[in-house]
Amino acid sequence: MLKFYLHRGVMFSKFFLILGFSSIVTFSAELDHSSLLFDTDSVLFLDENNEPVKAYFSPPNNSGAPDIESRLFLTERKLEEKMRFKYYSRDAPDGITIQDKRDLEFLINISKPIKCITHGWLSGGDKDTSLRIKDGFLHRYDANVLVMDWSDISSNVLYPLPMRATTDVGKHYGTYLNYIIGELGADPKNIHLVGHSLGAHVSGFAGREVKYGKIGRITALDPALPGFNLGLVEYGKLNKSDALFVDVIHTCAGVLGYWDPLGHVDIYPNGGVPPQPGCNVIQFYKACSHGMSWKIFASSLMRTKPYIASECSTVHDVAKKNCKERRIAYGDSTPKNVSGIFYGEVHKHELIFHDIYDKD
Repeated sequence: MLKFYLHRGVMFSKFFLILGFSSIVTFSAELDHSSLLFDTDSVLFLDENNEPVKAYFSPPNNSGAPDIESRLFLTERKLEEKMRFKYYSRDAPDGITIQDKRDLEFLINISKPIKCITHGWLSGGDKDTSLRIKDGFLHRYDANVLVMDWSDISSNVLYPLPMRATTDVGKHYGTYLNYIIGELGADPKNIHLVGHSLGAHVSGFAGREVKYGKIGRITALDPALPGFNLGLVEYGKLNKSDALFVDVIHTCAGVLGYWDPLGHVDIYPNGGVPPQPGCNVIQFYKACSHGMSWKIFASSLMRTKPYIASECSTVHDVAKKNCKERRIAYGDSTPKNVSGIFYGEVHKHELIFHDIYDKD
């Protein structure tokens, strides 16, 4: 039995795990009901269409709950059959589905940057999280863009299962990176991985699998907190050794996303905590804030002026806005030759996607 504590006193739980590939997980919780986000056995998220989705910590007992029994196990098909890759470029803006990594031989131009994107829990490669970032990359760069979709696993509403699957998903993702580098001859320094929530850790694990040098950059967008802070995932969590440069944007820190610094550069827009700009619906403001990280990054790819952040000595100084005069651009423009903790302000009108949650 493990006491499960979400940072800053938001959630206390008990986590019972029967380990194994076909894990059965029971998760009971005593939660802060004043947040209106958590229930005793579930958490409320917003999907890509801004619709509420109830995700479970343990299998629901009531017959009216979503049918998840058939989705509890990951052994129905091989893991690699549950992961899909799609290639995009300015010449192929609608994307080309990759049936086998060897298909990339005829698609990837190794003289151009390689941008790889993956999503988090309850999302997918065909959802806004991935597509908006993909569109931003193609707007700014003449690049190869590869979107990794693991929604057959991540869409499981029983959170502990996709959480624990991130290790194997990251390992398989890494085989594609090794093929691109080892077989196609791409320079690993020209590869940039971007991942949101669980996908941030998946990106770190994939970078960790690379056998030919180190990936140039990983951008982690509000890396998921629950479970990773307790060491319940085999590969641990994203860390700054997973790439030559790791930058992190925290927007729901201490609740759904990590509070502690994980990268070379950690940015805390508006203090890094909920509610973020535009997240005004009380019931959903924490879930909305978790998603704001990818919106800020996608928006940074489309903007002509970068977002600006000021350096802070510690994460505690972030909350106090007790920061120094040293300032950097952040988002896609985050410089790779700096390190530290930074506070930035993002106003509602500066976000391309601010209207998504613009409700009273």
